[in-house]
Amino acid sequence: MRRKHWLVSVLLIASMLLAACGSKGGSQTQTPDAGTGSQTQTPSTSQPQQTGSEKKTVTILGAVVGTEETMFNEVIADFEAANPDIDVVYTGANDFATLIEVKAQGGDPPDIAMFPQPGGAQRMAELGYLVPLWPEILANVDQNYEPMWKELGTFGGTPYGIFHRVNAKGWIWYNKPAFEAAGYEVPKTWDELMALVEKMRGTGIAPFCDGIAAGDATGWKGTDWIESIMLRTTSTENYDRWVAGELKFNSPEVKRAFELLGDIWMTPGNVYGGQDSIALTDVAEAAKGLFTNPAQCWLHFQGSFVTSFFQEDVQANLDENVGVFIMPPIDPAVEPGLAVGGDIFVVFKGHDRPEVKKFMEWLTTVDATKKWAAMGSSLFPHKGQDLNVYKTELERTMAETIINAKAGRFDGSDAMPAELNRAFWVGITNWVSGASDLDTALQEIDAALQ
Repeated sequence: MRRKHWLVSVLLIASMLLAACGSKGGSQTQTPDAGTGSQTQTPSTSQPQQTGSEKKTVTILGAVVGTEETMFNEVIADFEAANPDIDVVYTGANDFATLIEVKAQGGDPPDIAMFPQPGGAQRMAELGYLVPLWPEILANVDQNYEPMWKELGTFGGTPYGIFHRVNAKGWIWYNKPAFEAAGYEVPKTWDELMALVEKMRGTGIAPFCDGIAAGDATGWKGTDWIESIMLRTTSTENYDRWVAGELKFNSPEVKRAFELLGDIWMTPGNVYGGQDSIALTDVAEAAKGLFTNPAQCWLHFQGSFVTSFFQEDVQANLDENVGVFIMPPIDPAVEPGLAVGGDIFVVFKGHDRPEVKKFMEWLTTVDATKKWAAMGSSLFPHKGQDLNVYKTELERTMAETIINAKAGRFDGSDAMPAELNRAFWVGITNWVSGASDLDTALQEIDAALQ
């Protein structure tokens, strides 16, 4: 997920551009994907010649492929059914990040781009390629989202992007039957969580299972812990300064986040296998410890995607087997923020035709969420949703938390300069493995930007 296959990308794009040169305006060319063998469609984004009687076409380029692409096309079908004069053509590309740059610089962007991470959309805005959001869609955003989502789509003080499907991190998962049988209650504060951890430790079963091993991306799971703690112990302004490299890792704010995580990771008996096992345990394998027989642990910290890591029999009935709550507030003076991600939709300059605006405005409404929510595995931030549409109680719980979140920021390490992100992974791994003490680890991370 965090790896970039640049060489493959360059070869793929070159083949796509050659193929596109031979296509007619408005048609699509299919090019074999070098990495997967699947077909990646490269749309020609020349302006279609339209008359009043012809269908109007809206083109979208994004990174969503496979099953998720099929689901998104089901969403698009709902819009087209209500707007039979508009044809929306979505193209998913495995190398979207590189492809959209090439198309924008070559003067052939799609009408709409669906960025999976904020950095790319921000770069397009800074280069002057995007259209600021217009009054009608801003009115929808103000009505249908908490203000944080408008803030997250704003670059340089100007709102450019809207959100449709989103996700969040900072969840704490548990074995629901075991948790309830023990009489435990979901903690509402960090102090209550620590009291629960102490009680669990007394059972002889570790409070947490955890692991941050992920090949050359080892450490990223630990950065998620720090980001969620930071969003509960300091302001979003400080979080932004930290992500930008302006607030150092050895600052009191960041060091405190590490120390709070250390209270969990480094207290004997808190983690199955002990502190030494954390850097060696695979991210996905750690999640299974909730459901082994006998159980290895009571709790597990992970993003909303963790359900795919659970054993098949657990996945067969998630609502019966799995419980979840969001990491509770830590500092009472800090509005707890949510670490979020999501697809940012933006419109390219010169492409803000009425049909393009109409589709974008529709995405900001609850009607645009129903189909995908009902299909499962996707969450939406729109206010006014009928949560009963979601397939599982777990999804309803997470959707409700996301809808009501008053503050939030993107995954901090993903948004950091690449060298700092890498140093963060390595530093937190060295710290938990005992290769570095905390002060040394923080200094070594900061050194990445010097």
